[in-house]
Amino acid sequence: MMNAQNLATILLYMAVIFHLLGMSGWVVPKLSQPIELATLGLMLTALIVLRKKKRKTKRRPRKQPVEVEVMLDRAQEGESGK
Repeated sequence: MMNAQNLATILLYMAVIFHLLGMSGWVVPKLSQPIELATLGLMLTALIVLRKKKRKTKRRPRKQPVEVEVMLDRAQEGESGK
């Protein structure tokens, strides 16, 4: 499976190739605008691929260790024994 960085790198390389092709003068002037738009699209797609989603995790209350429960039980038994 391809990770996000590799995909973004490939997209940016393609954008650079399209940009150089557009600047080279080999392209028919009628195609220069679509090539520029493709370059921008590839760069934006690379940015979107690299963006990391921030997930809000719900914090669960931590379960107390067994020792704490034993100490609480002992303390409660001591209070009830008075």
